[in-house]
Amino acid sequence: MWYLYSLLMDRILAGCNFLYWNDLTMENRKTLLIISFLTLIGAGMGFATRAAAGPAWAKLGIDGDTFGAIMGYGFLGFGFVIFFGGILVEYMGYKKLLGISILLHLISAVLILVAPSMHAGWVESIGEAEATANLTNLLMYSVLLFSICQGLYEAVINPLVGQLYPENQTHYLNILHAGWPGGIIVGGLLAFCFQNDTAYFPEIEWHYMLSSYSLVLIAMTAMMLKQPFPETTKSKSSVSLGVLFSCFLSIPFLVLIVAHALIGSMELGVDSMQTRLMERLVENSVSVLIYTSALMFILRFFAGPIVHKINPIGLLFVSSLFAIVGLLWLGSEIETAVIIFAAATVYSLGKAFLWPTMLAIAGERYPQSGAIAMSTLGAAGMISVGFVGSAMIANQQTTTMNDVLKKNNPTVYARYANEIDGELIPTMTQAAMEYDAAGDDATLREKKRKIILSAAREDVKGDLSDSIIAEDGIAITKAFNTGGRAALTNTSILPVGMAICFLGLLVYYKSIGGYKVLTLDDGGGDGGEDELGSDAPTDDADPLAVTTVEEGAEECCGGDEEGGAEGGGGG
Repeated sequence: MWYLYSLLMDRILAGCNFLYWNDLTMENRKTLLIISFLTLIGAGMGFATRAAAGPAWAKLGIDGDTFGAIMGYGFLGFGFVIFFGGILVEYMGYKKLLGISILLHLISAVLILVAPSMHAGWVESIGEAEATANLTNLLMYSVLLFSICQGLYEAVINPLVGQLYPENQTHYLNILHAGWPGGIIVGGLLAFCFQNDTAYFPEIEWHYMLSSYSLVLIAMTAMMLKQPFPETTKSKSSVSLGVLFSCFLSIPFLVLIVAHALIGSMELGVDSMQTRLMERLVENSVSVLIYTSALMFILRFFAGPIVHKINPIGLLFVSSLFAIVGLLWLGSEIETAVIIFAAATVYSLGKAFLWPTMLAIAGERYPQSGAIAMSTLGAAGMISVGFVGSAMIANQQTTTMNDVLKKNNPTVYARYANEIDGELIPTMTQAAMEYDAAGDDATLREKKRKIILSAAREDVKGDLSDSIIAEDGIAITKAFNTGGRAALTNTSILPVGMAICFLGLLVYYKSIGGYKVLTLDDGGGDGGEDELGSDAPTDDADPLAVTTVEEGAEECCGGDEEGGAEGGGGG
């Protein structure tokens, strides 16, 4: 904790924030960082509890593909909104947009809270099938709104923290984004202790768990109301809209967009499905998500020292290699919890630094683009996972499960398939797996048996004795695990693509003399000064205009021992 405290106290560069504005104190800088950190805590809590809702939703008739689609909505709105959010930030300012985001986020929590009562009313009035369809739509709307708010948050906090800590953007953006796994840890512990039949303590209804993030929103609102926020790049420099979008003229930036799309599909796609994929491999699958998130939380506080050894692009390349190995290992035929957690450790080393380091590169190489460059990368990652990542992983898991069960146990498959399209009935298969996991708990087994009988077709109800259900549960669980492994193995192709992108960027930066942090006075962007045109800000127009961030720090307090824009890349 002493290390975290020293980071937040900014001992190294106390007093150097004149680089951006003079009216905000160091205490305010820390407060704004904490507020930004809490936005990701709330988002991570909602994500973790939602990811653990699969078993509860399966009992309401929501199958694996639909669950994956709902999780995809949790990223889709984010992807579109964060890009336009970057524009809104430049014109509306940080504080106003953050307040709007919090209000919309609370509305999303209200939709979750009313979902069970709405579903119960629909069951009575229009029947089970239509009620499930309506519930699915309601959850999608809530999750979509949640993702829109998350997109607005990141449109605000990424450029804000980059502006608050210009002397070390890679390091502090990694600290900021430790809030995401931190929120997942909090939400995961709530799920572990109180959510689903596997709850360590007495079970609490799922909608209370999913809406618990609203408590963080209330605390965050109380903190931000009286805080002054800095001006944005546009309002401070009066640059034109063309200058803000000049990053798109840079080929390396286009490569970063592709790489970040792959990062989003891999990191968030796997995270959104991880609890579900590991459901039958460990006793309480939320524990795997908590563990990987805890590793990410810790690692992100050490990005600064690491990036001084290898530049940010090198860090991303090495991370991609770890992600490849971790996903292939997780997708292999492993059964013991120790090996599963070992593989998860390797995967966590791979994904820990990817997202925030990419945002830091956008801020360091394209300062003239303000919030636009960071928001564009965030949009690429979220749109990718929204359209592709979660749904692709869920579909691979479900398709493989169906194929394996149909091939190896056709009789079991026939008993658990519906009459309409011959697909497995999620309520039955979920109950059968939980029946198998119940062991000697006669009460729980009987509860699951009743669920299976109520959901089964009339022509197979007589065949479902206790012994048959026990055998079916074993077969279905084996097929489910095979599907999860296949999904993880196939996803390893994404970090392969990332590694190719980062290797290309390493070669490029080496060819131009190495990775260097740029400021507005440098002309901004990898395309050079010509990209900016005549609207480029000058020394007189903008107080940010120093040759490098480190020179500005040296003017203030004799230099930055942690810094080193040349070669180090992150500090």
